[in-house]
Amino acid sequence: QVIAFDLRGHGQSDQPANGYDLVTIAEDVIQGMAALGLGQVALVGHGWGARVALTLAARHSALISHLILVDCPHVEPKHWPGMTRERFIRERSAKEIYDSLQDFSATMHQEMDSFWSPEVEEIILTYVRVLPNGHVEERLKPEHQRRIRESVWEDRALSYYGKLTCPVLLVPAAAEPQAGEEPPEKLEDADEFAAAKGYMAVQVERAIQHCSIFWMPDTAHDIQLQRPKILAKTIADFIKA
Repeated sequence: QVIAFDLRGHGQSDQPANGYDLVTIAEDVIQGMAALGLGQVALVGHGWGARVALTLAARHSALISHLILVDCPHVEPKHWPGMTRERFIRERSAKEIYDSLQDFSATMHQEMDSFWSPEVEEIILTYVRVLPNGHVEERLKPEHQRRIRESVWEDRALSYYGKLTCPVLLVPAAAEPQAGEEPPEKLEDADEFAAAKGYMAVQVERAIQHCSIFWMPDTAHDIQLQRPKILAKTIADFIKA
């Protein structure tokens, strides 16, 4: 059984004015698990959601049998080469409005042309909402995005890894097309997150007793859209091992 939560401010979940720090979001998930009567689970998170999963697993280790972190910013952004607090919080926090749903879909199709499909389009359309005038905007409000990024900046991710008791799988998106090969720590023409991935993986592997790393070949950040079958098999094999 697979259960996916829309985190606070995302999808069909509520968008309260506050509570976008990692601890509060993690406790949202705990409450959701309790409401569904779930016991111990294998927990999967992607990107910011992976940081939420890490926070949850560190605070409620008895509830987590396996932890899978997909292209997660494992180390605080303040340690990424060239990144500043102002730039990190500012990035992706501007409001984007599209003329129509068709315009949004066409823009996303152009950006994701190599792996576009009807299934991907269906997922992408859940990211936005249609306004009364027909324009389209992202569901996650810019002010909430800023609060999320502030929390990620201030959070001490490395302090959590020593509290984990379950096996952990890291699945970073690789710049090189060979599965299992670690890309260089400094990537030409890459952003700070990509450039820091090698460093982050080494730091995390040292901090966790039972840690596996699988570099997903030839992908960018959205592995679940670009390589869904490989990712699903990698996760299933890890849980069964």
